[in-house]
Amino acid sequence: MKSGQIVSMDEDDRQHEALAVYDGKIIALGSDREVVSYEGHRTEVVDLNGKTVLPGFIDAHQHMISTGFNLRNVDCRVGSIKELVDKITTRAETCAPGEWVIGWGYDESRFAQKRHPSKADFAGIDRPVFVTHYSLHSAVANDAALEAAGISAETTVEHGMIEKDEHGELTGRLTEDGLAMVKNSIPYTIEQMKEALKLANDHYVKQGVTSVHEAGMGFFTGSFDEFRAFQETSRDGSRKVRVYGMVLDDFFEQALEARLTHGFGNDRLKIGAMKTFADGTVSGKSAAVTEPYTGEDGSYGELMQTDEEIGGKIVHAHRNGYQIAVHAIGDAAVEQVLNAYEHAMNEFPRSDCRHRIEHASVTRPDLIEKMRRLGIVAVPQPGLVHFAGEVHMEHLHPRLRDYVFASRSFMDSDLKVAGSSDSPITPCEPLLGIYTSISRKTANGNTILSDQKVTIREALEMYTKNAAYASFDEATKGTLEAGKLADLTVLPEEFLDFSADQIKETKVEMTIIGGEVVFKKGEE
Repeated sequence: MKSGQIVSMDEDDRQHEALAVYDGKIIALGSDREVVSYEGHRTEVVDLNGKTVLPGFIDAHQHMISTGFNLRNVDCRVGSIKELVDKITTRAETCAPGEWVIGWGYDESRFAQKRHPSKADFAGIDRPVFVTHYSLHSAVANDAALEAAGISAETTVEHGMIEKDEHGELTGRLTEDGLAMVKNSIPYTIEQMKEALKLANDHYVKQGVTSVHEAGMGFFTGSFDEFRAFQETSRDGSRKVRVYGMVLDDFFEQALEARLTHGFGNDRLKIGAMKTFADGTVSGKSAAVTEPYTGEDGSYGELMQTDEEIGGKIVHAHRNGYQIAVHAIGDAAVEQVLNAYEHAMNEFPRSDCRHRIEHASVTRPDLIEKMRRLGIVAVPQPGLVHFAGEVHMEHLHPRLRDYVFASRSFMDSDLKVAGSSDSPITPCEPLLGIYTSISRKTANGNTILSDQKVTIREALEMYTKNAAYASFDEATKGTLEAGKLADLTVLPEEFLDFSADQIKETKVEMTIIGGEVVFKKGEE
C-alpha cells in the first residue's frame, strides 16, 4: 500500500505513507521511497490516494451467531405493534412446515401503545412465534412457542419472569430465565449456525471489523455446538473475521473436559474467557442498582446469582487459568463482581489476569478506583448512549445518573477501555461507537453527560489497541507495526480531522484481514 495516511496507533503515534505485507503480516512501514524496495514482480500494489489506514477495528463484545441469525430472521424494529404483527404474519405464510417464526429488536418505547406485545397479538398464527426485545433480556412468545418450551401458568423461574395477567393467565411476555426456556427450545443445526456466521462475517467486514470477541459461545442456541460452528468456519474459510471466544458458564465444564485452556487456538479462532451474568438491563429495570428505579414499584433490579454462586464460578475459572468476563450493568452488580474478583485474586494470586466487566454501564467512582487497582478491563458499548441514553436517564435514580457510560472517568483512572457494540443489541459499526464516544449524542439529538466525552484518538484506541489488550493480543494486533497481522481498516482521506457528525456519516473504504482484501466499497 502506498501514498496514504497510515496511522500506526503505536506508542509513538507514528504515521507512514506506505506499508508492505507478506504472508499475512506487516513486514515494513515507512515512506513510499522506503517501502518500494519490498515490491516484487508479483506484488499487488494498492494506491491509497491519500486515504487513512487504521489498525483493523476490533469489537470486544458482540454476538456473531446471534447477529447472523438476526440477518435471516424478522427485523421488528418498527413503530407500532400492528407493523410488528404484520411482519411476523407475512413471514409465517412463507415458512416451511414446523418452522418457527423468529423476530428480533422490538422496542416498546417506539410504539404508540407504550406496551410490550403479548401472545394475544399473534392469536391468528398457529406456528411457534418468538420475538425478542432489542435488549435480548425480554421477549414475547405465542401459545405454540410456550407449549413447545413446556411453559404453563404453573411454571416458575428462579430469575426473571413468566408474566401472567390479573386472571393468572400467561401473557406471553418473558424475561431472563423465562426467555431462555423458549429460546433453548428452538431447534438449530450446525449448518444453520455456519450460515449465520457467514452472514455476520459479510456484514461485519463492511463496517471495517476484522476481529471480534464472541461474548458467550452457546448463548444464542443454548448449545456448545456453536464452538464447532466457529471451528468449521475457520477451517473452510467462510468466516474471515478473527474470533476470541468466551465460553458461557453453562458449558465451562465441557470446555475444561475437552482441555480447552485459555489461549487455545490460533489467530483465526482462540478460546478466551469464561462468561457469566451478574444482572439484567437498565431498560428492563432488571440491572442490579443501589438506588431504586424511578416509577411506582421503586425496585432495585436483581442480582442473577448469589455472592456464593458467582464467587464460586469466578474462583473455579480463575484457578484454571482463565480470563473471566462478567456481564454487570448496575452498580450493585459491578460491586458484587469486583468483590468476587478481589477474593479470587487474593486466594490464588496470578499475574496479569485482565479479568473483565462487560458493560459496566452504571459505575460509581469508588468502583472505578477498585477496577483500576485490580487491573480490570472495562468493556462498554458506546452505541447504547445513542440508542438508549434517554431510557437510562429516565429509569435511573438521580443519584446514579452521573455514572452512566463513564468512558472519560474510566480513561482518567487509567483503565483499559475496550470498545464494543453488543451486536445485535446495537449495530456492529465501530464508527457509530466512535461518533457517540466523542459526541455523547442520542438518536434524538440530546447530549448525555457531556463531561464523559473522549477524543477521537481515545475512541480509536478503544476499538484497536485496547480491544487487542482485552484479549491478550497486543503483540499481534491493535497497532500497525512490523511483525503484526496485516489487519487494516481503510477510511476516507483526512479522517482524523473529521468532526463527530462527519464520522457518523463515514463509510469504510476497504477492509483487509491477513493481507487479503475482504471488502472494498463499490464492489460488494
